[in-house]
Amino acid sequence: MFKSKYQTTDIVEALTKGIAVYETIRTYNNKPFALKEHYNRLCKSLSYLKIEPPKLTEFEELIYGNLSERIRIVYVYDGNLLSYVFRESTENYFISHVKIDFTIVRRADPMSMPPDLKSLGRPDIYLARLTKGDNYDVIMLGTKGQVCEGTFSNVFLIFKNKIVTPSLDSGILDGITRMHVLNFLREKGFNVEERIVEPYELFYADELFLTHTSRGIVPVDEIGKRKLETELGKELSTGFEEYIKCLL
Repeated sequence: MFKSKYQTTDIVEALTKGIAVYETIRTYNNKPFALKEHYNRLCKSLSYLKIEPPKLTEFEELIYGNLSERIRIVYVYDGNLLSYVFRESTENYFISHVKIDFTIVRRADPMSMPPDLKSLGRPDIYLARLTKGDNYDVIMLGTKGQVCEGTFSNVFLIFKNKIVTPSLDSGILDGITRMHVLNFLREKGFNVEERIVEPYELFYADELFLTHTSRGIVPVDEIGKRKLETELGKELSTGFEEYIKCLL
């Protein structure tokens, strides 16, 4: 469901002239999760564009005035900062078999496009999504061949005695769900490494899982043609949902 306090023609005209930044927020029992973290990241995106951000109270009013399971807020600038909101349900997000693969499209170099500029229509992400096929998501590599992230998710590798994920200096978005998953794993006593990850490591991991706002932790059943175990990933997925609810 789409909602805006502006005329649709205003939004369309602004989109043809400027760039749009956005945040997607998940709610649990009508309580927005990590609202201030999303606001701070939105401000960071707007700062790259030299645009004054909305006040926190204005951002909160948009969220609480449009409560749904998943809320996407888009800001576009055309002399004035315009906003519009998509309200979505997560009921159709369940998928029984999660398959991923690599894409040939590389993540934009951080020197040319900041990884934490969260904008609509980023050409690298858009082109990568066109290669998804029947995959749930595709993994993008950086300019040096390092593993970065999916087009809408962060990636984690499970080995026997540790869990590994690409570090921020790999050139990835500082995912808010990623950050809370790291806290969750460390509180549970897991040995967690944030470092540069090589592509071949994904095929040697015992398990893989993705993280993103809409579904939290998503165990991966298959990468390329390799089938994966998902036992620990499923356990972590359930545990993380309970962990989040306790934080609210």
